[in-house]
Amino acid sequence: MDDPETLAQMFDLLSVDARIRILQALKRQPSCVTRLTSSLGISLPATSQHLRLLRNAGIVKTIKRGTFVYYLLEKKKIERMRKAANGLLSTQ
Repeated sequence: MDDPETLAQMFDLLSVDARIRILQALKRQPSCVTRLTSSLGISLPATSQHLRLLRNAGIVKTIKRGTFVYYLLEKKKIERMRKAANGLLSTQ
């Protein structure tokens, strides 16, 4: 994940404040689309689109419980991203 193209894609994905807010919400607890929509104050289609991008990137995953689909962080991928960002931004 240290190559420039992959790092650029990672930062591009995280360059949208709504996606950051979604990740912050999911850090607190897994949530369904409707809960995220109401807590973040963005439209359902926009929330779904952001979640799709985050899921395609492997940052979030889904669990189905009954008729609801819950989104949660993919912790291993997040940790790899954190290490890559730290490696790039480290001054040592």
